[in-house]
Amino acid sequence: MSDKNTATTSDDLERVERTVYNSTGVSRNLFNTDGNLALEKSILNDEGTIRDLYLQLRFFYDMIT
Repeated sequence: MSDKNTATTSDDLERVERTVYNSTGVSRNLFNTDGNLALEKSILNDEGTIRDLYLQLRFFYDMIT
């Protein structure tokens, strides 16, 4: 027994969310995981991004000292 208005609103919101992610060319599962495999890949992606940032900052610091 669900409210049809709530389901429609949720569907509309999900459609808008998919459209935003698709228009930017970013995977929807990057921030909103649907399962454990997507979560694992998201964590690996975050770690890789932070590692690259760390290496850039380290290089910059080495250059100025």
